[in-house]
Amino acid sequence: MPTERFYRLPEAKKQVIRQAAIKEFARVPFEKASINQIIKEAGIPRGSFYMYFQDKEDLFLYLIKGY
Repeated sequence: MPTERFYRLPEAKKQVIRQAAIKEFARVPFEKASINQIIKEAGIPRGSFYMYFQDKEDLFLYLIKGY
């Protein structure tokens, strides 16, 4: 699940990250989903991604559980 740091982000920024992730997971199978593509689409540094989520599976589970 996301870190406390993610939950403290402004709602608009969280939404940008969620939408980028949804777009990537819809585009390709989970195994081929790219963190690089997600962070590029969301406009965040790679380091920030890892301050919010452990890995792409952590992000994926957050999304399917309905935030």
